[in-house]
Amino acid sequence: MNILTSTYGSYQSYILKNPITGDEVHILPELGGIIRQLTLTKEGESFTVIDTPADAEAFGANPKYASAFLFPWPSRIKDGHYTYRGESYQLPINEPEKQAAIHGIVHHENFEVVEEWTSVSAAGIRLRYEHDGSYEGYPFPFRFEIRYELLSTGKLDIMPQAVNTGGETMPVALGWHPYFQLPGGTVDDWTIYFPAAQQIHLDDEFMMPAGSEPFDATEGYKLKNRSLDAIYQLNEAGYLTQLVSAKQGVTLNLEYTRGEGKVNYQVVYTFPDRERVAMEPLTANVNAFNNGEGLYELQPEETYQMNYQVYLS
Repeated sequence: MNILTSTYGSYQSYILKNPITGDEVHILPELGGIIRQLTLTKEGESFTVIDTPADAEAFGANPKYASAFLFPWPSRIKDGHYTYRGESYQLPINEPEKQAAIHGIVHHENFEVVEEWTSVSAAGIRLRYEHDGSYEGYPFPFRFEIRYELLSTGKLDIMPQAVNTGGETMPVALGWHPYFQLPGGTVDDWTIYFPAAQQIHLDDEFMMPAGSEPFDATEGYKLKNRSLDAIYQLNEAGYLTQLVSAKQGVTLNLEYTRGEGKVNYQVVYTFPDRERVAMEPLTANVNAFNNGEGLYELQPEETYQMNYQVYLS
């Protein structure tokens, strides 16, 4: 297993690679530590399941938050305003069309590479970003790390974690924003399985929660001639989302940590081009800093950690 470096426009790219199978993941520490490209193999056939344009200028500064980590809040906070432990806070509005603060702080920050390792069975990298508490409306310092490890078994292990480095309890939630594809097929070839219990309806004006209804995709939701664009509350048992292509004979698997303060919500969005599906594990609902749904209170020096695995079967 190898670690290589390259460039992507003005960004440095770290590549974890299995030279035998061709599995590889391209990571951009300077752009929020995101995955730019992920290629996995099944029975000798390669699938680039996460991809961005080869031209870095066409990608820009990731305006769609592709593969971004969304911390200390995912989704939207209405009007950028929240109250926590009796204090009122006002965040910058970075989605003016919805009058919202969206997707947290770390998504476009420059992460430091603090550790690299290789062995016959794995190649890994650990990235770090230190927040000093100076962000307007979020005066809580923290350390955020992302640990990537590509395994010789064909799995990519992803572990984001945050440590409260301040002296006060802080409100947090976490999301990951990957756009998945199975080249050689389209959305109309795929069925998605995920442990949804409720679909949360969002209002048209501000995309804020406005009721819910039962939704079950545990037995599969065929995407042919259909679209999804919603957030779902998960049932108590499930830990796996699968994008299945019977046509291609391949299944993309996304596993995630469940339990209190862990992944209990998920966004699913089928792109208009019908070539990609966003499958976004979230720990909290939209506007969680106000409605408290999934919000976690991180104590001083406490570590807040998730784990995701991506693999083919």
